[in-house]
Amino acid sequence: MNNYVLYKGMSNIYDLLDVIYFRNKNRSPRTLVNSYINQPNAKILDICTGTASNAIAVASKNSDARIIGIDISKEMLQIADKKIKIQGLNNIKLYNMDATETKFKDNTFDVILISLVLHEISEELAEKILLEAKRILKPDGKLLIIEWEEPQSLLNKTLFFPIRKLEPKGFEQFLKLDMKSYFERFGFKISRMNHADYTKVLCLKKL
Repeated sequence: MNNYVLYKGMSNIYDLLDVIYFRNKNRSPRTLVNSYINQPNAKILDICTGTASNAIAVASKNSDARIIGIDISKEMLQIADKKIKIQGLNNIKLYNMDATETKFKDNTFDVILISLVLHEISEELAEKILLEAKRILKPDGKLLIIEWEEPQSLLNKTLFFPIRKLEPKGFEQFLKLDMKSYFERFGFKISRMNHADYTKVLCLKKL
């Protein structure tokens, strides 16, 4: 199987998140992220953008914002580019780039978004990404983190079961992490946290 077919299959799974888990727009983390973006002409970076679902959601609601999506996978970016063109959006740019070593200058972005990434990777890799995000985030900027959260209702627990089974080793431990201590290790403090369907959205500031 070539990489394009592999990532195309993965993108279909990713996009199913909106159908199965984020179908209630009022409680979707993508909607909640937009509530944190309130400055005009914001420069926004979507790290590990994948198929650009979050970048598209932000760009659609913030026409004056400049959104950049980066991903290490060229195949994912090809799929993202098609989706952006279908939406007719002209305020998103995509780059094939390593999130641990970007090409951006210090203090570049007003907002940086990392969505459903940290639980997937090792703590060592997470540290590299978060420290790079800290470097390129403006002093008064916001780092927005979307991560899975244990649902409370029996129905939602049942729907969450496939996520638990499909996620990599260490997912259960990640769900139980003290987020305050976790992010403080990388130089961030939580200024606000809100709950969406199956997820939480954390707004972080530099310490």
